[in-house]
Amino acid sequence: MAKKEKIVFKTTDQIYYDTTDMQGQMMRYRNNGFAYKLGMLAIAFSVLGAFICLNSYKWDLTVIIKILGNIVILLFGFLSIEKVKSYSLKYSYVLIGIGGLCIARIFWIPLRLITLFAQFQADPTDPEATKYLGPAVIGDAKVNAYLPQSGTIRGIAAIVLIALAATCFIIAGVQGALKAKRYAEYMSHQDTTKGV
Repeated sequence: MAKKEKIVFKTTDQIYYDTTDMQGQMMRYRNNGFAYKLGMLAIAFSVLGAFICLNSYKWDLTVIIKILGNIVILLFGFLSIEKVKSYSLKYSYVLIGIGGLCIARIFWIPLRLITLFAQFQADPTDPEATKYLGPAVIGDAKVNAYLPQSGTIRGIAAIVLIALAATCFIIAGVQGALKAKRYAEYMSHQDTTKGV
């Protein structure tokens, strides 16, 4: 039978964590998951709202600008939520800015969709309405539409989705900024010469 070795635990005087502020200490090792999840939800709402707008409009320069704007929102939104996950104050402000941009988007295609559809209902030959409204709204619904054909319903749905995206971006940015300031304040009193 093999002889068992006795395990000896050594004690040390060094403490590598701050017991006076455990919440700050935990922030060193945990990501800001709440802001990240809220940012991902905002991106999803933004994409859904954009799909409704793009499906309701005819393809022209306005739609191309809308697509490029959505790509910018997706790229900067995703980059920002990744950085906010690591307590970046600068990118928290970027998220708030993207939320403001989403609020501005409400006043462009979704509201225009509602007003153009009202013009189309009043006069189906209205040249402005027929120029901008897509086949999913004024064409054969059985062939073109995956949503109700009404431009009013589509516009309201897009407004709701984009408003939810703006709200999620802004809340994620504000929460991220508060956590980033708290983390920076905590880390200013810590000895980081040994690593994390």
